[in-house]
Amino acid sequence: MADERIGARPALGQAYALLAVAAYATVNALLRLVAGEVDPFLGSLVRQLPLLLISATALLVLRPHVLRRSAPTFLGPRWILVLLASGMVSFVLGNVALFGALDLGGLVVASAGAQAGMALGGALLSLLVLREPPSRPQLAGVAVVLVGLGVFAAPAFEGATDAGWGVGVLLAILAGVCYTVANTAARGVQRRPGTFLAALGLTNIGGAVLLGIIVAIRFGGDPQRILDELGQGRVVILLAAGAVNAVALASVTLAVRYTTVTVVSTTQSLVLVAGVLIGWLAFGEPVGPTTFIGAAIILVGVLISHLRIGKPHRPAPVETASASEK
Repeated sequence: MADERIGARPALGQAYALLAVAAYATVNALLRLVAGEVDPFLGSLVRQLPLLLISATALLVLRPHVLRRSAPTFLGPRWILVLLASGMVSFVLGNVALFGALDLGGLVVASAGAQAGMALGGALLSLLVLREPPSRPQLAGVAVVLVGLGVFAAPAFEGATDAGWGVGVLLAILAGVCYTVANTAARGVQRRPGTFLAALGLTNIGGAVLLGIIVAIRFGGDPQRILDELGQGRVVILLAAGAVNAVALASVTLAVRYTTVTVVSTTQSLVLVAGVLIGWLAFGEPVGPTTFIGAAIILVGVLISHLRIGKPHRPAPVETASASEK
């Protein structure tokens, strides 16, 4: 049976999405302090550790009924694998694509492209996977946000003639789409009651396990090399970023419980706006008028996507696990 609370309180979902924006902006500000100093895969893994510890402990201690094979509400192997795989796609493939975009296109292009990918991916996955077609205000909001992102990144486009730069843009968009995969899986599974912890924990575990395997391969399984790469100061910053990142991921998981992936993904574009403001105010980074104009357009697009016109779409029901899946 579908959980009727899904989509019934969009304002609450929007509030959680905005909390995630604030948390992600804080994470990015902390990561800026160690940017380029730590292996990106190792940094991503350490950033996941606080939430991994919290969620894994909670799953072991609370043993949610949706993960008990004997319970009638058991999710079934298919949904468990979907959650684990979506975490791998979001936290690993998404990061790999983003690293390539940063190398080929630069920071501004990679950041704007990833946000564009999230906005597009959120709308497409909502329509194709969740069968929740975006409303007209949501589609209009996505379009305005894309325009704002284009204006935001326009200075970085000047003089870009290398073919690799175009590949960087495509990789950035791919990264953004990958980041919405976990949100889509979390939205789908949370149509059943009592699945928040399973959605949050399993996606994080899936991503962390694959990141751990990649880090072990890259460092030859040598703990000392890993410790030398991190350093005492950097590991403290990464763990602090991880603690705030746990708040961000939990907020996004709750957000997609109460509102659509389209709205949440579009709202995440504000992370870029917040990042510009933090860079300008806290780090003294120069910001041109084009950047401010792009940020303002993004803000307008997000506000449009939050408008409610007409009767909200009711999500398609999700069947419980069949006997054969148990």
